[in-house]
Amino acid sequence: MSGKHRSGIDILADESGTGASVERGHVYLVRLKMWLNRGDPVRWKHPWGFIDRARLEDDGQTLISDLRVDRENLIAGIFYGIDGMCIGGTRTLQIAPHLAYGQQGVPGTIPENAVLTVEISFLEERRGPGRCE
Repeated sequence: MSGKHRSGIDILADESGTGASVERGHVYLVRLKMWLNRGDPVRWKHPWGFIDRARLEDDGQTLISDLRVDRENLIAGIFYGIDGMCIGGTRTLQIAPHLAYGQQGVPGTIPENAVLTVEISFLEERRGPGRCE
């Protein structure tokens, strides 16, 4: 499957999961990879998300972390691009700069005005809103 999901977000690939629907405000264990518009992998120097539980693999190219699905923790392109996903699913998105890191970029990691390709997999739900860890 490919196509437009929202202005500035293109779905390049979508593998359905078999678990529950991903819901806003819930925390999930995710696997996340990013590439710049010419195919160069984004290599993070430090993991992000819930830092005490986040780790990097593949020389910083793959983030494995617990992330809360909300606008504070995710760039807009990921937040909106995961609509309709289920646990166990993987989606690849192409995200325009205004829904990613925009004019500021991430110094030393993502250049300004970069188009990003993002692959996100929801591995399991960690907790929903109002639940204790």
